[in-house]
Formats: sequence, C-alpha cells, structure tokens
Amino acid sequence: MTYCIFSDLRHYDVKGGSDSIGQLHDVYLDDETWKIKWFVVETGSWFSSNKILISSEQITSISPKEASFHVALSKKDVENAPAASEHPPVGEQHHNEFSYVAASHNTLLFPGYVGLMLPTTLIEKPGEPVGAEKELEKLAREQADRHLRSAGEIEGYTIHASDGNLGSLSDLVINTEQWTVELLAVDTGKWLPGRTVVISPRSIDRISWQDRELTVEMDKETIENSPELSSLKAIETSYISRLSDYYRFPMVY
Repeated sequence: MTYCIFSDLRHYDVKGGSDSIGQLHDVYLDDETWKIKWFVVETGSWFSSNKILISSEQITSISPKEASFHVALSKKDVENAPAASEHPPVGEQHHNEFSYVAASHNTLLFPGYVGLMLPTTLIEKPGEPVGAEKELEKLAREQADRHLRSAGEIEGYTIHASDGNLGSLSDLVINTEQWTVELLAVDTGKWLPGRTVVISPRSIDRISWQDRELTVEMDKETIENSPELSSLKAIETSYISRLSDYYRFPMVY
C-alpha cells in the first residue's frame, strides 16, 4: 500500500497526457465509507467552469516526486466534466441561506437547509416558496448528497473524545491504491507536545457542520497510548496493521 497526506495532495498538478488540466483543489469523500468520491480540480480560466470533478477511476497514475496526477481525460472530456457546483459537499449545502442556485446541465442546488446528517427543517429565509418553487425545493433536497464531505473543510474541525477535547484535525492520510481516507491526524497542541496522534476515521461517531466538530467513541488515554508515529509522510503498512490491532477493529474498506 502507498499513502500520502491531503496537505501535500491538494497542491498536485493534474495532467491529461502532455496537457496540464489544472491543480487539485480539494477532495470530496463519503463520510460513511471514507472513500474519496470526487477530486476537485481547479482548471483556471481556459474552461467555462474553473472547478471540475474527476472520479478516482479516471486517475491512471500518481507521481509524488513530480507532485502530479495523470488522468485518462482529453481536453474535450474535461470540457464535459461535471462542475464542482453540481455536487456540493455538506458544508456548501448549508453555507448560504438564500434561494436556489442554478448550476450547469440544468441541475438545481438548494444549500439552505440545516441539520447534521439527515436535515429535516429549512433555514428561515425571505418569503415562503410557492408553487413551482416548492417543487424545486423538494427536488434539490432529494438530489443533495448528505454524506459528501470536503476534506478541505473538515480539516481544522475540533475533535472530541468521550472525556474531553483532543485537539483539531490537522491532516488526512490517504490510501492512494484504494483512494480511501485511512487515518486522521490530530493536532493535540499542548496536550501531547512533539507527538503525532492519529485515529481511524472508523472511530468517528458524529460530524457536526454547525459546530465544526468530530466526535470519537474513545477516551483520551486510549488515543494517547496508541502506537507512536514518527512521521505522517513515512507511513507504512506495518504501522497501519499495528494501529488496527491496537484499536481492535479492521481498517479495511
């Protein structure tokens, strides 16, 4: 297995053959499986939408030395790729309290509802929708992916253990063969100075967009006594195995 960290990955160049498509801006993941669903690529000004979505199946190779991806896409394929606005992550779904926002391909998005995983109410906004607006509102709610998370957004979220604050999410360790988030790195501040602490995303019990928090099902002592990691950039399969044995659940997706 090979691993990389999100803070490095988000600056990689994306190439289709000899052509530069753009730069990786973010990754969108499923918060149930922790699989990466979309790579968000910033294309600059040559494409009508400056942020497009590419799936992991379209990535042919990755070169850490060159800090680049190679994808099986032509310029025409890129022009037909879905815009990032067509599949907004949970944070963007909640970000605005306004009305409908039209996206390309006749897709309608409605980011103005609240709730964590299964929103049930609407944010108060000027005027009440009537007639066709109500139908559009219903359609938008049905189309929204309630488990799609932006790695760039959850980076920095506070992590709470069962007995207190752990710190904040500082990075994500990504398995580049399966394109899954394998580990979450925690910035413990003064709690464990000089030590990198990681947890499995499988331990996350709850994610709150409103509070910018992730809640884990473990106490601080359990995490403090986990196998030590010398460097996020030098993770090996053997370390993942030891961590899995320690936490007593498989890190297999």
